[in-house]
Amino acid sequence: MTTLAFPSEEFPAQPAVTLHIPQGWKPVHAPGAVMAARSASDDGAFVPNVVVRIERRPVDFEAADALAELTQLAAERAQGTTSAPSKVELDGRPFVGCDLSWVDDRVGTVLQTHLFGVVASGPFLQLVQVTGSVGGAQALRDHPIVTAIMRSLTVEAP
Repeated sequence: MTTLAFPSEEFPAQPAVTLHIPQGWKPVHAPGAVMAARSASDDGAFVPNVVVRIERRPVDFEAADALAELTQLAAERAQGTTSAPSKVELDGRPFVGCDLSWVDDRVGTVLQTHLFGVVASGPFLQLVQVTGSVGGAQALRDHPIVTAIMRSLTVEAP
């Protein structure tokens, strides 16, 4: 009989991540997310939020591959578009990203900023994705706050 364990070389632990949220924001739980936060005020049709997800990917996966997945997602949304890719460094780690926007019948335009970084972890890569979402009439006001939270991300390999 073989015993499997987590974490182990075959099933590595996820990286540790941190975010700094401003006053007026609170932690929330979101399906599939390791961490999420949102504005505590609900003064519009859309509540700005930031979500962190970590997924195990094959060792040959590149963060840029995730951008292609976003392009497909945009094509499935009403008036969905993606921006040109960009590169940013978060906590000394390279990330790639882009913006994704679409029109929601209830909210109006929704804008998401996505950043992807990879961490080597045993026989896999861990894809770290941080997504900030804003929408509605307050989107331009909320976007700088959301991007500042996203840029506070730190990632520590397991």
